[in-house]
Amino acid sequence: MAETRIEANGFKKLILDMYRGFPNFQYSGMVEQVVVMQNVRDKLVDGGFLIKENNASDYGESEIYMLGPNALALVSAWNTEDLTRQIRILTIIAAAISALSLVIALFLR
Repeated sequence: MAETRIEANGFKKLILDMYRGFPNFQYSGMVEQVVVMQNVRDKLVDGGFLIKENNASDYGESEIYMLGPNALALVSAWNTEDLTRQIRILTIIAAAISALSLVIALFLR
C-alpha cells in the first residue's frame, strides 16, 4: 500500500510541476521516471492528461510531454483539497479560541 501512495504522490508532484511551467515547458525523461510503463503513459495521453510530441534532434528522436487540458481539472481538485484542509484547520482554531473566550468570560464574571 505504501508503494502505491509514493507513486501517486510522485504523479501529483509531476503534474503540479508541469502546471507551474504550463504551457511553455516540455518534459523529457521526468515523465518516464514517474510513469514507468509506456502503456500507462499512452493512456494518460489518450485521456488528455498529457500531450506527447516526438522531438527529433542531433541526438536522435525522443518523446516530449506537456500538460494536457484534462490535467488542469486535477490541479484544480488538488488545490481545492488543500484549501479545504486549511479551512478545516482554521475552523478548529476559531472554535478553540471561542471556547477559550467563553471560559475566560465565565471566570471573570
